[in-house]
Amino acid sequence: MLISAAILKEPNRTSGRLLKGALILSACDIVAEAIPDIREYFYLIERRGWWGLNDSKLADIKLVEDLSLWEKTLELFPRAICLDIGPADFVDTDAFKPLGFKKRYDGIQVSRWDEFKRSDIFVRAATLLPGRTFLKLGHFSEGGTPEEIALRDRDVALAKELGARVEFPYATAAGNDGLPRGKETMNRYLNEARVGILTTRAEGINRFKMECLAAGIPMLVPSDTTHPTKKHIVPGTTGELFEPTPADLARAVEEVLARIEDYDPRGYVTQNTGKPVALKKLKNALLTACEREGHPYIFNDIDWDGRNESMRWGEKALGSIRDAIRKVTR
Repeated sequence: MLISAAILKEPNRTSGRLLKGALILSACDIVAEAIPDIREYFYLIERRGWWGLNDSKLADIKLVEDLSLWEKTLELFPRAICLDIGPADFVDTDAFKPLGFKKRYDGIQVSRWDEFKRSDIFVRAATLLPGRTFLKLGHFSEGGTPEEIALRDRDVALAKELGARVEFPYATAAGNDGLPRGKETMNRYLNEARVGILTTRAEGINRFKMECLAAGIPMLVPSDTTHPTKKHIVPGTTGELFEPTPADLARAVEEVLARIEDYDPRGYVTQNTGKPVALKKLKNALLTACEREGHPYIFNDIDWDGRNESMRWGEKALGSIRDAIRKVTR
């Protein structure tokens, strides 16, 4: 399992007293095996980042991505503080916002090149909408393996063969170097499109979806995907569900575009989720954890946007945790 970690606050010493920090962590129990005394130095906040049960026995706070398992989580982990949010709920609404751009694309998809993303549905739907123009951006989770390159090339060739008006700006990239990244860059791309489109089979609260909604762009999401991926899709307000076929996606695109002004995805996000709301919930949970232990509350200044770029991964994640502990044990 790939470990990821974001240190919200490092532990420190004040007047000789050790003050615990806060750490957002996947695979909490596995990390605790590698760093057995980790809970002496950090409150552990479990992120799943995917569907399924938050299963850490050691997490103080659980970000419950899959609310279909909410009651089960409360039953199995009665001492854990459970929050009804996942990483993508921390979307930065100051960075992802409407810019008033003239729209160049009718639809946009941003997803990595992987079979479960079912990007061929996106391409084939574009074929059925010859008067529409689409944009497809993607990255390589493994850095650009032959299999990942082949998937990208398959979609590019399929669009050309079928005459779909899909632009692939990085169709010849051999890896992730030079691909667009960063909040400002991605927000500009999103603002050039009228609708965001997911075709994924299974994942958590999709980050691209949440960034689109914060930017004022309604989303189309397949009806057969996992429960957390459909979270925040409110028909008529933030977007619509469609059957995972090219024909039904094409239908949904036309129907949403015909009444695009009726949607208010940003209004929904700023009222119900996004970084201000999610951070407030997390800070309150840390306050509860501190009160249980009689620990001073030192977390008013924490910040997190939920993006993968804010995390450290694998050995770098373990190294950053060990470094933080060493600072207070010298």
